Amino acid sequence: MKTEDGGKAFDCVKWTRQIRDQIHEETAGMSREERREWYSRRPTDPVLARLFDRRKAPAGRRAPDEAVSGRGAALRP
Repeated sequence: MKTEDGGKAFDCVKWTRQIRDQIHEETAGMSREERREWYSRRPTDPVLARLFDRRKAPAGRRAPDEAVSGRGAALRP
């Protein structure tokens, strides 16, 4: 999608590079164990936090408010 002036409304490549550079700056000089701890912290973004929590849930269990949709939704327990 483009804006009225012809520019991109959202540049995914630029955003990805900015995030990658930010992560690199924050983790530079950390030991392997410190980086592992840094990556395992809960995200502050609500959408990412929900995904993070779902990843930590035991297999076969889902939050009651979780919507089931997308490919293979009918096959999910």
